[in-house]
Order: sequence, then structure tokens, then C-alpha cells
Amino acid sequence: MRASTVISTLLISAIVLLAGPAKADPNRVFSGRIMMSEKRYPTQAKSAAAYTAQIKKQSKTSFQEDKEKKGWKIHFIGFLKSPLNDVEYVVKIYELGGRQQQLLSSFEQFTDERGQKTLTSSVVLEKKQFGVNKELMITMENKGKVLASGRVKILGEGEKFSGKVNFSEDEAAGKEE
Repeated sequence: MRASTVISTLLISAIVLLAGPAKADPNRVFSGRIMMSEKRYPTQAKSAAAYTAQIKKQSKTSFQEDKEKKGWKIHFIGFLKSPLNDVEYVVKIYELGGRQQQLLSSFEQFTDERGQKTLTSSVVLEKKQFGVNKELMITMENKGKVLASGRVKILGEGEKFSGKVNFSEDEAAGKEE
């Protein structure tokens, strides 16, 4: 066997061994993304690959309205592009529509310690404030820098109008009160 063949075989083996675990690392797989679910995300798994698979399986981008509560409860997990060098971050929710995005809501969140790479939280979106059948973007930001973002569609049934209008006799006759 030639020396170049042995070296190339060793290099390929080393790359495969090193690349295998990196592909399974959720922080690399989902870097800069916010994943969303109707249920809380697990905090641990047997392995990084199992954790990544669970997040992929559980995540969704469209949520149906809870008609009793008149809103949507969304659990989310953000995989930051770079570690959070603070204990505070801001979650912002924008409506995507038209030519530009419109800020609908923002709220502060706090962590236990600096250097976090993954942040979890949840939010309840009320129908009165957010409307229905809209595409939203949720961002995690710190000092104006977007650390992670994700898109979500909130689906539901809009208000129904019959088209009938009831006027009093005075209003119909054009009289003012």
C-alpha cells in the first residue's frame, strides 16, 4: 500500500469521525433559528443526535387557534448564533405582511447565567392583539443584535359578519338626535 493512500484513508476517517458528532450537535444544526412547538421541549436526551431528532420531530411552523382560550400558546427554543454575553434578552414578535415588518409585541426575558447558547421560553398570543391567519417572525435579541429568529403562522377563524345593519326609525328617516 502506498503512503499517500494510507494518509488519505486516515484523513477521510478522521473527517468522518469529527463531522459525525458535529452534525448531531443541535446548536450547530439549528444555529440562529428559533424552533416552535405546542408542547414544551425536552431539556435532555440520551445523545445529541437524539435531542436534535426530537426537536425536529416536535417542531412546527403553523399553529391552530385554541377556540376556548381565543389564542395560541407557543413554546419555543432558540439556538443562538453566538453565546449570550448577558443575562437579559428581548423577544420581539413582528407581523410579516406588506412591504415591511411591523413590531406587534416585545418582552424581556432573563437567564440564570451568562454564556447561554440555547434559550427556551413560551408565549401566549391573544387573538385580540395579534388577529388571525397571519405570518409572524419571532426574534431573540440582545442590545439590538438578532441572536436567533423563526417564522410562524397563526391560523384561526376570523369574525363573521352577516352584512345586515339594523337602524332605528329615526336613523332611517335621517333625523339626528
